[in-house]
Formats: sequence, C-alpha cells, structure tokens
Amino acid sequence: MAVLTGGLAACGDDSEPQESTTTASPIDRSTDSPSSSESSSSSESETSSGDGSGDGAELPDDLPPEARKNTKEGAAAFGEYYYEAVGEASHSGVTTDLAPLGDDECTPCSKVVSNIEQDAAKGQTRSAKPYSLSNVKAAERPDQGFKVSMTVDVKAHHVYENDKIIGDVEKTQYMLTEHVVWSGGRWHIADWVIS
Repeated sequence: MAVLTGGLAACGDDSEPQESTTTASPIDRSTDSPSSSESSSSSESETSSGDGSGDGAELPDDLPPEARKNTKEGAAAFGEYYYEAVGEASHSGVTTDLAPLGDDECTPCSKVVSNIEQDAAKGQTRSAKPYSLSNVKAAERPDQGFKVSMTVDVKAHHVYENDKIIGDVEKTQYMLTEHVVWSGGRWHIADWVIS
C-alpha cells in the first residue's frame, strides 16, 4: 500500500515572476535558544518579538533567528522551517508548532494540520521525519511577500496505526513552492503548492 502525506495539497496561482533568488543556508537548530533569537535587533520592522503575532499565535521556541527577520533570507528560512515542521508533525502526530505558522486563510496549511490531527486521532503516524529539503530559494513576488521554492526528497518510510505497519511510502522527490508573507511582525505561510 502506498501512502502519500495527507498534506499534499495545492492551491493558488504559481505565476510569480522569475527574479533573483537567495539560497538559504541549512538551519542548525542545535545552537538555537529562545533567548538568543532576538539578540541582534529589536526593530519590529526587521524581526518578530518571538512572542507571537497580531493574531495571538505563539511562534515555536526553536524557530531560528534568521526565520524571524523581515528579509529575503528570513522568508527562505521561514519557508524551510515550515515544511520541516510539516514533516515533524506527520511523524509525531503533534501539530502544536505547525498550526500557528500558516495564515488563517491558507487552505493547504489548515488542510495539512487537519489531516495530521485526524490521522493522529486514529493512532496513525509515520516511522520517521520523511522530508529532506534542498535548493531553498526566495524570490520577491510583485504583489506581496516572497515565493519560496525548494526540492523535497521524501525518504521511504512506514505508516503506523497503533504501532502496527499499515502502509509504506515510497521514496520520491518533488518541488514545493510557498507564498510567504510578513504580517503582524512575523512571517506566515499564505499558500503552497507541490509540483
């Protein structure tokens, strides 16, 4: 039985222009701490305070400092963090850190959270964090925010239900494109699509 993530949703317009890109460095969470995330700047226009956004949602403590900055590199780092959080939530069944990262109107964001929560309620999780991300790039969109794109490698893994294997996911690769916007002093995922 082959199973793909419940969050493989597509929505929105992929007609952003081809502009210059910035490659994000891999995120190293081993040195991140909540207290170090805002040591360099306290300007609301450049960074988030780390205590949430205008919508009252709290940002995860392990969100790296670069993903808290209102810069092109910050958008790329936030987009990368978001999809890593999707992978972690699909492995653990816990969406606490994932849910506040998406905009309230982001259909694929709410759908992936809902699917993971429904699977977890049935006792379904994945045997491993399934995703490995590379070639993370950000390009400014003409409307607002950034188009963040990356290559997603999905490793072969099992799907469990109450500690029994109920399916296998085959190794695959796809492109992920996210629309990342700055609002309320922090980044949000406004939309994403897989191709």
